[in-house]
Amino acid sequence: IWTASRLVTGSASDGGRARVPDLKLKDPVTGGTTKEARDNAEKSEMFFKAFFPPKPATEEDYGDVVYPEPRWKFQPITDEQVSRVISKLKPYKASRPGTIPNSVFVNCSDMMVKYLAPLYRATDVLGYYPDKWKITETPVLRKPGKCDYAAPGAWRPIVLSDGCAKILNAVKTEDIVNNLERHGILPGNHFG
Repeated sequence: IWTASRLVTGSASDGGRARVPDLKLKDPVTGGTTKEARDNAEKSEMFFKAFFPPKPATEEDYGDVVYPEPRWKFQPITDEQVSRVISKLKPYKASRPGTIPNSVFVNCSDMMVKYLAPLYRATDVLGYYPDKWKITETPVLRKPGKCDYAAPGAWRPIVLSDGCAKILNAVKTEDIVNNLERHGILPGNHFG
């Protein structure tokens, strides 16, 4: 919390909150400014391009692909998986405003698991993922120790998602990784 406070607060020009200064894109060869963003819309666009580069163009058509047989059979989410993921949550890590905070999940996990696990199993059975769980907020924070905050690279995005979605996604990720390792699908030199 103290680190986040230190990153967000800045000079007292507007009550202690740091503002994003005018952003400038510099030419890597000449060092001159190629584009400047002054209003929030322009700054948002510049951050978006810096944080989310465009996908590479593909010319392949995947219409007639023959997929191999599945290596493992789908297993429904268990109460133990949900409980294990909740126990790994950091209680004071932020989630999207208006959603259940991690501290509630961590401190009430014995009560929450018996409701969450059936809810998560229902997402698979019904093939339904709630729209509210898909919504994220991405504030930007200054990277500490940078001398020039006019460059988009001096900032970093923080994704805030729904607490319920975060747990379900972590359970699914854990399940996929465990199966990939168990069935030897990942190459031996794959780390991280």
